[in-house]
Amino acid sequence: MRYLRKAIALTAAAALTLTGCSREVDGVARPDPHQPGVAATSDGFGIVAGFADAPVQLEIFTEPQCSHCAHLQATFGEDIKRHIESGELSVTYRPMTFLDDQYEIDYSAVVTNALFLAVEPSTTAATFQNFVEDLWANQQLSSVDYTNEDFAGIARESGLSDHVVARIGDGDSAVDTDELAAQNETLLSDESPESPGTPVVYNLKQHQTVDISDDAWLDHLLQTT
Repeated sequence: MRYLRKAIALTAAAALTLTGCSREVDGVARPDPHQPGVAATSDGFGIVAGFADAPVQLEIFTEPQCSHCAHLQATFGEDIKRHIESGELSVTYRPMTFLDDQYEIDYSAVVTNALFLAVEPSTTAATFQNFVEDLWANQQLSSVDYTNEDFAGIARESGLSDHVVARIGDGDSAVDTDELAAQNETLLSDESPESPGTPVVYNLKQHQTVDISDDAWLDHLLQTT
């Protein structure tokens, strides 16, 4: 899975023109306080990767079947991970599922649920970012008879714990994806009324959308803090 992501990154870099460690104590996985982790947002419909007090705090609205979202991850995903690991950046992922209705499938809902299953103390922000990149790099699964085991395999390759991998493979439920879709669509419309599609990157501290058409958009944000 990882080699596929790297190959897509090379392609997307030319084509994109978009308008941790855990400790085991008595058998229980505990987060390393020196490594940024992941947590659900207070409303339960977003996932924060990184330290809560990071200087730059972004929110990314993304759809698992959106090709532009895949380009964003392929082109900027490794930079996002590096800055999250350094403590400079936190990213709140807000999954969307509107393409499920268009294509009459449940792919985006299944991927979204898998993302929320990954939110546990043993998951570092870097490993979660790996999972995001790998999921979006494997969008071709949406056009085949995908199974929970497909996503469990991606989770394993991304470095998630055996516990998370097993829950994804079993198809455990972690979030009400219908309610999530409604709440995140409303939030996206409020924050980006002129462009309510995906991907949308929103600056949570400056309360404005980010122009990601500039290849240096992330560097600019980090340099101005």
